[in-house]
Amino acid sequence: MPGFHKVVLCAAIVAVTLFAGGSRLTGQSAAFPERGRSLGVEGAAATLPAALTRMDGMLRVGELDIASRQEDTMIAGRAHERLKQMYKGVPVFGGQVARQMDGRSIVSVSGRVYEGLDLDVTAQISPQRASTIALAASPSGANVHGDATLGVLPVADNAYRLVYSMDVRSDWDVRRIDVDAKTGELVRSFSTIQTSTTIGQGTGVLGGLRKMSTDSSNSTFRAVDLLRPASANTFDFRGSASRLNAFLATGLLFNSDIATDSDNVWNDGPTVDAHVYQGWVHDYYFKRYGRRGLDDHNLEIDGIVHPLARSQAGVQPPDIVGTFINNAFFCCDGLMVYGDGDGRFFNYLAGALDVVAHEMSHGVTEFSSSLVYEDEPGALNEAFSDIMGASIEYFYQPVGSGPEKADWLIAEDAVIGFPGYLRSLNNPNAVGDPDHYSLRRFIGTDIDNGGVHFNLTIATHAFYLAVAGGRNRVSGQTVTGVGMNNLERMERIFYRGWVFLMGPNSKFTDARAATLQAATDLYGSGSNERNQVAAAWSAVGVN
Repeated sequence: MPGFHKVVLCAAIVAVTLFAGGSRLTGQSAAFPERGRSLGVEGAAATLPAALTRMDGMLRVGELDIASRQEDTMIAGRAHERLKQMYKGVPVFGGQVARQMDGRSIVSVSGRVYEGLDLDVTAQISPQRASTIALAASPSGANVHGDATLGVLPVADNAYRLVYSMDVRSDWDVRRIDVDAKTGELVRSFSTIQTSTTIGQGTGVLGGLRKMSTDSSNSTFRAVDLLRPASANTFDFRGSASRLNAFLATGLLFNSDIATDSDNVWNDGPTVDAHVYQGWVHDYYFKRYGRRGLDDHNLEIDGIVHPLARSQAGVQPPDIVGTFINNAFFCCDGLMVYGDGDGRFFNYLAGALDVVAHEMSHGVTEFSSSLVYEDEPGALNEAFSDIMGASIEYFYQPVGSGPEKADWLIAEDAVIGFPGYLRSLNNPNAVGDPDHYSLRRFIGTDIDNGGVHFNLTIATHAFYLAVAGGRNRVSGQTVTGVGMNNLERMERIFYRGWVFLMGPNSKFTDARAATLQAATDLYGSGSNERNQVAAAWSAVGVN
C-alpha cells in the first residue's frame, strides 16, 4: 500500500451494518417471500448418490459451471469447489452448489439451485442503456462502478427476470441496481450500506494500552502494519463529509488519508483500536482455521476511522447519522468503516473488539459463501458475524462483565444507551429478538433488508446452546452443549459450515445441514459435537 494510492473495488459488495434502528418487533411469524423457485441440494453419505446424479445432469448440459476452488485449511487433502448455476449461457444470480472434495472423491454437496426457468436470454437493450437508466434513478453525480452483468434474477411469485446488475456509487450511498434487460424497467435497487514496521504504543477508546505495528515515513509514524502477510492500514477521514463522499463516489484511498502520529505514542483511541483489533482478528482466523486474511489469499485489510464527525450527529438527517456515525460496516473488498458514535447512544465503534470482528467477518462471508444480504440468507450472514464476534472476544479477552471482557453480548463496549448492548446470543428475547424460528419476521425487503438484524439471533442462539447448553424458552427443549472448555470445537464447526458448505441463498435449514456435515467432517458422525449441533438447531425450531 505505501507509496501509491489505492483504488478500492466494490464489485459484489456486501456492505453491512451492525445496528438497525427502530422499535423491536413482536408478533406472529411471517414467511419469507420465495424469489424464483429454489431447490436445496444436500448430499452426504447415503444421500450423496442422488444429489450427484442431479448435479451430473446439470453439468452435462452446462447448467453448472465451476466458479472457484478453495483448498481446505482445516482437513488436509480436502478442497471445496463452488459451482455457479447457468441458464443458456448467463448466470442465475444466487444459484450455487458447494462440492467438498477429498482428492478426486466427492464427500458432500450443498447449496441451492433454481427450477422452472423458461425465458429468453436475449437482451433488448444494451448494457450502456441499462446503466443510463440506473443513473437516472440515482442522485446527481452518481456513477456505475465496474461493468453491468447480464444474468437471470429470481423474483417474487416463482418468476425470473433477465436483468443487468450493477453497482452505483453516489454521495452517501453505494447501491446494487438491477435493470430489466428487455424493458428497461428498474427491477430492484437497494443500498449496500445499511443502518449497523516499527512497534508503537497507543491508548484505546476505553483506556487500554496497545502495541501497534506502524511504519515510519519522513519522520512521521503511520498506521501501516507490514508485520503480517496481509498488510493492513488504518485511514483517518478526520470527520470530513466531503472526503467521505469522495471515497463513496470513487473508491479511492490515498497515502495522505493514512492515520499518522509524530512520536509513535498514539492517543487517538479509535485509530489505535481499529488498527490493533484488525490485526487481532486476522491472527484469530489464521490461528484457529489457517485462514490467510479475509479472502484466504492475504488481501490487504483497511479500516477507516472518523468517517463523519460526531458533531454532525445533530445536523445530518437520521439515516446519515445511523449509517456513518452510529454504525460500523464492511464494504469494498476488505475495507471496514467505523463511526464515531454520537456520544449519547454510541461511543466510538472501533473501541469494541466484537464490532471490529463482526465487520471483518462479513468480509470472510463475502469471499466464501457470499450470503445474499436479504431475508434468511442475510440473517445468516449477520449471524456468522455475531458468532465470530463473540468467539473472538473469548479468544483474546478475560471472561466477565464490564469493559473489554468476553461475554455473549454484542457491542457492549460501544453502546451507551439502554440496554447497554445490541444483541445477546444467550438471551435474545431480553431485548425482543427471536430465540426460536417460529418467531421469525419478514418485515418487507425495504425494511432492514427483510429483517436481517432481527432474525439472525435464531442462529446465534443455536450456536450458544451448542456451546454452553441450556433450555430454549419457546420449545422447552434442553441442550447439554459441549461446554465452554470446548468452545473452540463449536467455533470450528460453525466456521466450516458457513465458509465451506453454504451458498448465496442458503436458508436456516441449509445452515443446520451444513453445520451437521461440518461436525461429521471434523469429529465424526456419531460424535457428541454433532449431537449437540443437532439438538441446538432443533431447540430453536430449525429441523
